[in-house]
Order: sequence, then C-alpha cells, then structure tokens
Amino acid sequence: MSDRPAPEIEELPAPSNPLAVARRLLPDWQNEDGRLVCRRWRASWMHWTGTCWREMDEAQVRAAMYTRLEHAVYLAPVKDGQFEERDWAPTKQKIGNLLDALGAITLLPTETDAPAWIEGGDAADGGPMVACENGLLRIRDRALLPHGPGFFNLVSVPFAYDPAASAPTWERFLAQIWPEDPDAVAALQEWFGYVLSGRTDQQKILLIVGPSRSGKGTIARVLKELVGKENLAGPTLAGLGTNFGLSTLVGKPLAVISDARLSGSDNNSQVVERLLTISGEDTIDIDRKYRAVWTGKLPTRLVILSNELPHFGDSSGVIARRFVLLNMRVSWLGKEDPTLFDRLTAEMPGILNWALEGLARLQRTGRITEPASSREAVTTMQDTASPTSAFIRERCTTGPACSVPVDALWTVWREWAEDNNVRPGTKQVFGRNLLSVIPQLNRTRPRDAYGRQVVTYNGITLNQSEPRLPESRLIASQSLSESR
Repeated sequence: MSDRPAPEIEELPAPSNPLAVARRLLPDWQNEDGRLVCRRWRASWMHWTGTCWREMDEAQVRAAMYTRLEHAVYLAPVKDGQFEERDWAPTKQKIGNLLDALGAITLLPTETDAPAWIEGGDAADGGPMVACENGLLRIRDRALLPHGPGFFNLVSVPFAYDPAASAPTWERFLAQIWPEDPDAVAALQEWFGYVLSGRTDQQKILLIVGPSRSGKGTIARVLKELVGKENLAGPTLAGLGTNFGLSTLVGKPLAVISDARLSGSDNNSQVVERLLTISGEDTIDIDRKYRAVWTGKLPTRLVILSNELPHFGDSSGVIARRFVLLNMRVSWLGKEDPTLFDRLTAEMPGILNWALEGLARLQRTGRITEPASSREAVTTMQDTASPTSAFIRERCTTGPACSVPVDALWTVWREWAEDNNVRPGTKQVFGRNLLSVIPQLNRTRPRDAYGRQVVTYNGITLNQSEPRLPESRLIASQSLSESR
C-alpha cells in the first residue's frame, strides 16, 4: 500500500468556460510582483528566464497543462438547481481551448520588436540596454539595473559585467589580422556592439572574406560566446532560399553562415531576396514545420564567412551595398595557436567592454565604419551581382538633365557586354535592369530634326568619350524597332 499523499483536488470553472479557467490559472504565469513571466508572441509561447525571454516548446506547454489539470474538478449543474462535482478530465480539445484563452489574456502585440520595454516606467527612457548575468547594463552611463520581465529581450550575455575587465589577447589578435587597418578593427568593434544591443536599424550584413586559417572562424566563435549559444543560428547560404530555410532564425539575434558558397545553379535570386528582407527590417511570413506560420521582423544580424567574394545575382546591385566587408590577407595555416580560443574565452568580460565601446561610438556616429580597404571589394561585388551597374559606372553619366536614345545606349551596352564576357540579353531585359539601378529613369518619344519620334531614356546619357550612333543609323534602327 502506497504512503504517498493523495493528490490535492482543485475546483476550477467548467471546461465550457475556458476564459474563466484561464483567469484562475493566470497567477501560475506571474511572478511575486504580479508581472507576467509567460506570454504569447507571434504564434509562440515565451517565458522569462530571469535574464531574458526564451521561446517555449508548444508540446511542453501542453504537457504542463495536462499535469496541472489532471486532478482538477468542476461543479456541473444538475436538475433542480443542484450541482455535482465532476472531473475536469483534460482532453486535447479542452487544453487547446484553454491555451487559446491564455494566449488571448497574455498576448504581446505582434508589432512588438525585441528588445523593448513592455513594462518599465522610468527605465524605459534610458536608451539601449544590454542584459548581463548581473543586471541590465544601460549603455548611456554604464549603470546596472535589476533584471525584470518588463524588458522584453531575447539576448543575454552569459557572463557578468565587470567595468575593470580588459582583453589584451583579443586586441593583439586583431592587430595581427589588420596591422595597418585600424578602420577594419573599428568596424568589427562596432558590429560586436551592434549585435549586443539588439538593434537592426543599420540594415547591414557583416561579410568577412579571407584565406583559410586567417582568423575568420576565431572571430565568429568569439562572437558566438559573447551572445551565447542559445541565441545563435547556423544556416547555410543556399538553405536560406528553401521552404523552411528561415525557420531556424526565429528569435535568434545572430546567424553565422560559415564557408559561404552560392553557385549560379542555386536558388540565387531567392537567397538575395531573403538577405535583403532580413537585413532590411521587413516583415516576413516564415513557414515552420508542423507549426503555425510566424509573421514579423526577424531580429537576426547576419555574419557571412567566405574564402572568396560570393557571387550574388542582383540586377539592382543593392545587395552589395548591404555589406560591411572586412578583408583578411594573412593566413596562419600550419602556424595555428591551439590555445588561442581558450585564452580569448577567459577574456570575455573584457571583450564585452571592448564591444560596448564600439556600441557607444556607433551611437555617436550613427553608422558603422566603412574601411577604405573594403570599398574596392564592395564595388567588385556590385559589378559581379549587377553588370548593368558596372556598365553605367564605366560608360554613362546619370542625372535629371541627361538623356540618350534607347538604341544608342543599347548598341554601346552590347559592345561593352561582349568585351566583358557578359550576356547582353534582350533590349527589354536591359531596360528593366536599367530601371532597377536608376529608379528615376523614364522613356519619352521626342521628335528629332527630321520630325521623327525617337524613343529616348531620360535620366542617363553616354559619357562624352563614347561613340554615338550616326543619326541616319539611329533613325533606321528606330524604324526597324517600331516595325517589329
């Protein structure tokens, strides 16, 4: 015979009134101050861990409800105004209705983007905050505030803030990578602080390009340690274009794409579109296996590591301008230091302070430093992604007072494309690509000296050194185009 005490019986409202049941159970989801520590947000259950908010698995929430209600009872009306006690008897439908009701009374508006104060009073006006083990660090004055569920943050660094900590090994390591390029170190420092802050307003992607064993992986591992492994996603570049490719990014402030490769046969345009959507703070619908579609703005900052400049097909060339590009030229292949990462890990509180200095500078300047050493590489990426952009830069001038006959521009483009081993495509595709690079471009049909209408682009012209089509050829070409 068991000596275990009989389970305590709890009387609750009837299952037919799930909202009333939800209100009775709500104290389970509040702390001692009456603040909610469980919330429904963007089709997910979120719970407060003590330093940040984390997503809960739907199955765990359901399992907890089944356990909670296993021995509950309710009073059911019978004849003559009498009531009888019945088992609450949780079922899939009853639990589903109850969770719907709990979601309704704990709902955090979809438009809430982390990090954000959802309850905070005066603290909400303090500017950017970084959650550490020992409190919320206010960047403005480096004051530590107590943790609380009123600050809706998804990131918490897994160590304490120590204002006296330094990182000499880390700073020496970066000086070896970029011995004559302090702007590259400054850009990386600002990026680290940017990731910690939870901001996405820079609309940038960090791209680190260099040979094997040049330090790319070490920098990425240190950044992972800084934000915590729970806050990290590790997708592939090609995988971002697949049906469920974005699902791993939900709730993750950092995604590191290692050994980035994207050939022309991959879903290049879909990948470019998604990189632009994520970095551009756009709202997106994300399919998740066996779960409801997630809708919102991803908090994810992207870091791409590559041995060579990746090729992105983008007729507008916009994708290249989204990158903060850091070039590495030194390789330690065969001379690796196996103790380096452990020594860097011991300096994480100091690296946090280093990153906070970068964040403070970013707050002052308003933009991440662009190293002069990366500008040529960004231009190369833009030209590779959009040959039309390269053609315009090399052969054309743009502006509201510029104009050129369509056929004259088309002829020069075909010659340029042949010289640069680029497929010229059709005149219509060329016109579409021009418009994606120069949105102000328009077409008109002014009359020439002979009274003939000549289809003309306004907003662009050929450089003075470029050969022009003889007027007779231009008229003949125009007439042939119209006859077709």
